[in-house]
Amino acid sequence: MSKKKEKPRLPKVNQQIPLARVRPIKFTGPRYHLERAQEYPIIGCWIMADWKESGITPVIIAREQAPDKVLFANYLVDLYCLGIKDVFTKTDISRKAFERSLSAMCNDVPKECTIEFAHELVYGALEFAEKYGFKPPPDFTKELADHVLDAPDAHPRKGNINFGKKGKPIFVAGPYDDERKINQVINTLMRTAGEGNFDYVIGMGDADFFGEE
Repeated sequence: MSKKKEKPRLPKVNQQIPLARVRPIKFTGPRYHLERAQEYPIIGCWIMADWKESGITPVIIAREQAPDKVLFANYLVDLYCLGIKDVFTKTDISRKAFERSLSAMCNDVPKECTIEFAHELVYGALEFAEKYGFKPPPDFTKELADHVLDAPDAHPRKGNINFGKKGKPIFVAGPYDDERKINQVINTLMRTAGEGNFDYVIGMGDADFFGEE
């Protein structure tokens, strides 16, 4: 008479060994806060006092990241031609340190403006530049500076800001614009605006509003 084959016995699981506790993940760092920048209230906006005469100005939009922490974006805006020329963002800066840095960022003459005005200045310059084939620098999206802004239609526009000079774009070469850059801009204007429909100035330029930044 044949014996029944015994089923292999599985090893006993020690039920008394506690499972490892999963620690909650803490989300921190500049990118985390910049991605959620629109959730933080705007505490102020600033431009350079003589923005209208110079045609170029930093536009600073600051938000309250925490009770004593500020995040902000600084957009160097060219109202005459190129739109946003440069941009940088910063998070986790104390309120006092931010206030101390405002003067340097605005070439020693900061002027507070409304949220509506700041957004119209940035978006209006962007749209004007895009009409003539100029896009913002990669850092505008790479550094999440676009997240610090509200949506384009979030604030009403009064239409009191003039872009270009007498209705035409005018390119003013900056101190760091080399011959290749200058030719590139002029060729783009020839293609988009057409000969006689734009002006340019070589040998003058905007101040270095960003300093060492």
